[in-house]
Amino acid sequence: MRLKFRRPSPAMVVACLALFVASTGTSIAASHYLITSTKQIKPSVIKALKGAKGPRGATGAQGAAGPTGEQGAAGPTGAQGAQGLKGDTGAAGHNGATQVAVYSAASTLPAGASNPAVVDVNCPAGTVVTGGGAGYNADPGSGYQPRVALSVPLPVGASTPTGWRAMVYDQASTGLVHATASVMCASP
Repeated sequence: MRLKFRRPSPAMVVACLALFVASTGTSIAASHYLITSTKQIKPSVIKALKGAKGPRGATGAQGAAGPTGEQGAAGPTGAQGAQGLKGDTGAAGHNGATQVAVYSAASTLPAGASNPAVVDVNCPAGTVVTGGGAGYNADPGSGYQPRVALSVPLPVGASTPTGWRAMVYDQASTGLVHATASVMCASP
């Protein structure tokens, strides 16, 4: 549907113009008598304007919680607190080794860089290996230059060793080299 606009009549134009002039004149007049302070109002009028206190308004429903804010910077370390209560006594531990002994063995070979002296020593049955080591010595005056090449628990790579192995080389070409292996065994 199409709306058709008509031209306003001359009477309507005059009426709108009169309304505009009347409202402009009122606003100009009001700006000259604007009240800006209660001192401009008679005290008895101010007293008459005050009404009785109204009833208390109803409490509104609480709004939804807002989003969590960002983590703040860490504060300074606080004072140390009081010592806590003594804890319960723990369960009794297992008994330690009842007896520890060291066993040694030796091997003697002619000196030579390609001829190592190897010696193994084992713990007695019913004991466990707790440590071991290797050592050497040579005949006096042989010009020996020994070095320990190996000192490991036996069997190599086993989770529960039963002995110890030592391997010693001597760079000298004369004399004898003596390798020793020691193992520390404990009775559980």
